[in-house]
Amino acid sequence: MLPKSFLQNAFFVVAIGGLAYVSMTLYNENNALTSEKSPFPLFEIKGYDLVRFDAKGDRIYTIQGPELEHYDDDRGSTLQHPFLTHFTDQGGIDWTARSDEAIVNEDQSLITMNENVVLTKYNAENAKTTVLNTSQLYVHNKGEKVTNDVWTKIRSYPNNTIEGIGLIGYPNLGQFNLLKDVHSYYETIQDENTQ
Repeated sequence: MLPKSFLQNAFFVVAIGGLAYVSMTLYNENNALTSEKSPFPLFEIKGYDLVRFDAKGDRIYTIQGPELEHYDDDRGSTLQHPFLTHFTDQGGIDWTARSDEAIVNEDQSLITMNENVVLTKYNAENAKTTVLNTSQLYVHNKGEKVTNDVWTKIRSYPNNTIEGIGLIGYPNLGQFNLLKDVHSYYETIQDENTQ
């Protein structure tokens, strides 16, 4: 016959092993149930017109386009062919941007415009318009700042052009800075009457 202390120790070892098995099984089951992102949007809107207001109720910007898909996770909203209009404090149009696609993140702090991006900055004081062409543009802080890290062409009409890689810009100030491989050129416009 086995001693009583040996049987008690064996029982405790088996009981602890059983509890360890049950706890590991429950842990694996709970962690195996990760939520998968649905490939389908939460909702779709055809012919959207989004308006963002500041705390005083003034329009900051509008985004218009043919189709919007909103996902109920970190993917935010996907906009097809968006046209963004940013307004001045007085309510006039400050600058516009368009692209083939845009993504608005979940908390609406960043708009990522992709493919064939054209930003147009209007200057009422001297009638000079600045047009920025690129393949991707990040619009931060409700439109106060724009950035990217790809090739960008900036044309200040009538005839000054700057090209380079990477951009930090403040459209409301009309200030756009290219970061590297910057090339600048000036085009002369011939008078049609002198030919």
